[in-house]
Amino acid sequence: MTQLRNTIRSLAMVALTVTALTPAAPLYGNADEEAAALIAPTPYEARYEARARGLSTDAYRNLVQTDTNVYQLGHGLSLRVLGANLITVTETSHFYWIDSGAVPVSYSYEQSGLRRRQEQISFDWEQQRASVVRNDRETDTAIYPGLLDNLSFTAQMSSQLNANADLLDVGTTLEYQILDGTEPETQVYRVAARETVETLAGALDTVLVERVREPDSDRSTRIWLAIDHEFVLAKLEQVEDGDTTELLLSAMTMGDVSLSQSE
Repeated sequence: MTQLRNTIRSLAMVALTVTALTPAAPLYGNADEEAAALIAPTPYEARYEARARGLSTDAYRNLVQTDTNVYQLGHGLSLRVLGANLITVTETSHFYWIDSGAVPVSYSYEQSGLRRRQEQISFDWEQQRASVVRNDRETDTAIYPGLLDNLSFTAQMSSQLNANADLLDVGTTLEYQILDGTEPETQVYRVAARETVETLAGALDTVLVERVREPDSDRSTRIWLAIDHEFVLAKLEQVEDGDTTELLLSAMTMGDVSLSQSE
């Protein structure tokens, strides 16, 4: 039973790792006025295989444009064994897109099965406050321009890499302010390499980005982003306490481009 709980926890961590205010007002901006405008991401649908502790299941990630400059990014997975729901995770971010990138409006995370967890965040940029509800406990916290959530920051990262080839140089660092839980935190990522990754949908030219953690941390997060497909997630590897959990792309549709798993 302990091993099963750890497997469920590992799959939930993948969902957390991987795992929409009027754009005219300067209050909502988060970039230097002289910086080049970031192009809004192209909507897409991607499927993945999630692996942890000898078990595997399907996962998905999709980006949908719901209105002018308004987007919804979703991520999730579900694992059933002998008809029983061991874990289902659904994660969603709504955000506006302005010249400086994503401006989150709401974020939600729901986990059900043997372990349950819920989190909802509502961003009020006029009041510069956010309401965070975790398992029915509500907290109010201050927010500031440039703050992102656990999903919208991935759209921001992909757009930045797509807009500026210089960011692909090995050693480049990318820093994000993310409202993770009830308090903002700084997450730093470093470009580690350019690699060809064999996914279930074929070989992809990728940039490997690693999260920068403390030297004594027992966790590592490595993200491979597809260079020729607007830096959509191609592969993710999370290691914690010696256990590895992985997401691997199996299919993707973006505009007229489709990738699929070979039969």
